[in-house]
Amino acid sequence: MHKDSMVNMKIKIVLFTVILVLTGLIFVFSAGSMQAIRLGKPESYFFYKQFIASVIGIVAMIIAYQIPLEFYRKSVFIIYLITLFLLVSVFIFPEINGSHRWIILSHINVQPSELAKFTTILYLAHYLDKKQDKLKDFTKGFMPASILLGVLASLIMLEPDFGTTFLIMLLALSLFFVGGMNITHLLGAIFMTIPLLITLIMMGDYRKMRFISFLNPWEYKDTVGYQLIQSLTAVGSGGIFGKGLGNSSQKLYFLPEAHTDFIYSIIAEEFGFIGSVFVLGMICYIFYISFKIAFMHKDRYKRLLTLGIAFLVIYQAIIHVGVAIGILPTKGITLPFISYGGSALIFQLGIMGILLRSVREIA
Repeated sequence: MHKDSMVNMKIKIVLFTVILVLTGLIFVFSAGSMQAIRLGKPESYFFYKQFIASVIGIVAMIIAYQIPLEFYRKSVFIIYLITLFLLVSVFIFPEINGSHRWIILSHINVQPSELAKFTTILYLAHYLDKKQDKLKDFTKGFMPASILLGVLASLIMLEPDFGTTFLIMLLALSLFFVGGMNITHLLGAIFMTIPLLITLIMMGDYRKMRFISFLNPWEYKDTVGYQLIQSLTAVGSGGIFGKGLGNSSQKLYFLPEAHTDFIYSIIAEEFGFIGSVFVLGMICYIFYISFKIAFMHKDRYKRLLTLGIAFLVIYQAIIHVGVAIGILPTKGITLPFISYGGSALIFQLGIMGILLRSVREIA
């Protein structure tokens, strides 16, 4: 590959990533200021924490760029065991908002499920390359990988975090498919998983009502349908050009978690249809360029690792936006690079460093 083309790719990745992070900082301040005041904090409380996370994340991106992709392959089982240990560790810490998702330290909360997303990609890139000649065999190909990833997904589900569990399953199925796994085995896994997920949803009253309210939120406008209705109100009231930066009315205690799970709704309200499509377009471009980079690799492991990064970015964005506009049930999935969340932002920027390294290692 021509050296100038590689440099241009790196510049585009860095440029779009930085624009998205800066956009995130703006909207974390805009959407999070009211939430901070409600909690008795300074209005810049969430902005300041996100800014610190963005600085750490950029350092992580620079460090990740220096590390050869082969290092992750050699360390895959160590990384898997670390991820497993951290996912188990969350259960010894107190609940936050009814979930055991965080390792609570003195000045920071770490969310191991963010690492689990990368571990899923890394493990499958390694496995699908190493076991290429056994992928059509159920017991030697599909089952071993499914069991190891199933352990991670089960721990995340127990937190409970159904959004991240679903995302990891989607990542796994996508990489299984492009990696050459037997399609019959994949379809069988899908048809077996759907009834299990429905059962788990229906076993919990709150989860069941959340799913039912997704079908008709106005029937539950004062309870479980409240978030979705407020999100749709924000998106709809933004119109084509939006109300202007800082002029959202839904962030004034109407839309819960406006700076995290529903930040896209505030972007749509303040920047309108054009602004929200522009933001989504930048994320889609990162997906496109990641996809393009993947198929420039002759090395199968590097190709699958890069494809996994591409899938992670686009799937997370689709789920977040789908929730905001009411085409998917409400789930706590952040918008990549933009939503408030230190662990998420640091890992996302670190993964962009790995993507940049992938460009550097194109033969």
